[in-house]
Amino acid sequence: MILRLAIIGFGNVGQGFARMLLDKREWLLKTKGLDVEIVAISTRSRGSLISNRGLDIERVLDLLANGKSLDEYGDEATECTARQIIDRTIADMMIELTTLNIEDGQPATDHISHALSKGMDVVTANKGPIAFAYHDLRTTSRSMGSRFRFEGTVMDGTPIFSLIEKTLPGCEVIDIRGILNSTSNYVLTAMTNGRSMKDAVMEAQAKGIAEADPTLDLEGWDAAAKITALANVLMDARMTPRDVDRTGIKGITAETMNEAARQDNRIRLVASASRNNDDVVLRVKPESVSSKSPFWSVNGTSSAITIRTDLMGELTILETDPELTQTAYAVFSDMLHVVESIRSGTL
Repeated sequence: MILRLAIIGFGNVGQGFARMLLDKREWLLKTKGLDVEIVAISTRSRGSLISNRGLDIERVLDLLANGKSLDEYGDEATECTARQIIDRTIADMMIELTTLNIEDGQPATDHISHALSKGMDVVTANKGPIAFAYHDLRTTSRSMGSRFRFEGTVMDGTPIFSLIEKTLPGCEVIDIRGILNSTSNYVLTAMTNGRSMKDAVMEAQAKGIAEADPTLDLEGWDAAAKITALANVLMDARMTPRDVDRTGIKGITAETMNEAARQDNRIRLVASASRNNDDVVLRVKPESVSSKSPFWSVNGTSSAITIRTDLMGELTILETDPELTQTAYAVFSDMLHVVESIRSGTL
């Protein structure tokens, strides 16, 4: 089987995914009978490509690694917009990896909706569309018979959505609690160890953990988008990050940390979704967690989530110090799940 991909957004995750395809090419051919070709790439500022055959991905990665534009690739270079590429590509699947827009989830939501409406399968690691428009996108995918997967939107490659979908049939999710933002958890861990917030943020930026502008992380917006995505998918909420009762960590001081330590507690930024009769209540706020909590030992860039269900009780999953590879793997695994669905004739 030949699977042709169009990748919209080709930053670190997109390039990591492309390298993974190169590294796993022989494995895909031998064990899955799958030949994956990337036939289109759209970037925000480094040029775009579209072709009727597989692109030379090693060459693409080499151009970008050397600070060059994809305009130098050859005849496949194009000035098409992302939407135009979706219209014109021969790809079977669109991979949407543009950056999060916390205001409204655009343009990623439009990219996904347009690709689904054309009958393309879609994989994304962008949490925005799931946080702002999951139900509309799900409806479009079902009406068109397209597959739509998004495991990489929360906790990188940790199989949260797949766990519920594939292994817990009949379970109702009652509530969700999690440490979902790596930057804020890194900063709070450093502050637990006596660092100032300013120094902790600068250290996180130097290590490539925090963005140059870490506002979305420190003010809780990233965690808000993730808990909204989780609630929309797992609890059938129809909410956006604007519905989250949100408090970030900028107000946390050394005294806050010391007071928690005197009680053998630690401060963590906890995102939660809980049922209140027919409603779902979403919160992001710093909490003082005790040593009895599974979140007490979640340090640095690690993440954790506890899901409470009606039939299986509480399940807690810990992801330790994730790197770029884990997010790229989420895209890789979602791609394989789509292929399995195609072969079995299911959605």
